[in-house]
Amino acid sequence: MNQYLSIGKVSKLKNVSIKSLRYYDKIGILRPAFVNAETNYRYYTEEQLYLLDAITLCIKLGIPLKDLNRYVENDSINLQKLLYDGKILAEEKILEIHQCLEALQETLRQLSVSESGIAKIPESKSGLMLPDGFYQNTLEARTILTVPLEEIDTPKYYGQHILKLFVTAQQMGINVSYPSGVLHEYQNGRLTRHMFLLVHTEDGQPLPAGVQSDAIRLLPAGDYICRKISTHMSGSVREEMKEVLKSDSFSVIETDTSSARNKKNGYPFELQYLAQ
Repeated sequence: MNQYLSIGKVSKLKNVSIKSLRYYDKIGILRPAFVNAETNYRYYTEEQLYLLDAITLCIKLGIPLKDLNRYVENDSINLQKLLYDGKILAEEKILEIHQCLEALQETLRQLSVSESGIAKIPESKSGLMLPDGFYQNTLEARTILTVPLEEIDTPKYYGQHILKLFVTAQQMGINVSYPSGVLHEYQNGRLTRHMFLLVHTEDGQPLPAGVQSDAIRLLPAGDYICRKISTHMSGSVREEMKEVLKSDSFSVIETDTSSARNKKNGYPFELQYLAQ
């Protein structure tokens, strides 16, 4: 029995109650590797511990215990589906937290303005007179890997497109990373949107020779007029940026800042428009 862990040992190692482990067995999501017929004691293998970690994590994310059995196929758990659904729930919770932070940030800003009577206007590095709420950043060129977003796509499902980008990058033999974002392009009266991730190599050099794809785009270096937003764009990007757009045809980059060093003072997203 040296290769097995008793239910008590697993309970202590993973800080999961014996009652919970028995319930997981009952509903079929984590069956013991061996049950002693004489004592009815349950035993597990070390390989099953990572499954218990996944189950515990997804429960914390809000997947009801009664729903976990739908991830069981042929007496084993579909770990990939379980983790993927857990990832989507985590992203939704992160978005809700960002919305709460934005509400707090706006309340603090209003309190600051009411006390001083003066609202701080963002500065422009080049001396441009920017409307209130806009500021200027000088950004380096960025290579991105893209996937089209349909009109019905909403931020709730963006995680699926990000997963597709990671899979596509692996197939192409290139490296991609966060921050993620959405590229909004308006040409000839038609708006198109693409989800993207940044493309990079370990040494920062250009992409390997032979890598060709319409999905790979270059965002040029330059001075960008930016504004902070609290959630992914759900309305008209033209309306959001109308005070600075200089043409009927335009590109606006909507990028995630929550994983960057500078979290934009509590705003998780930033709109970027190349200054003309």
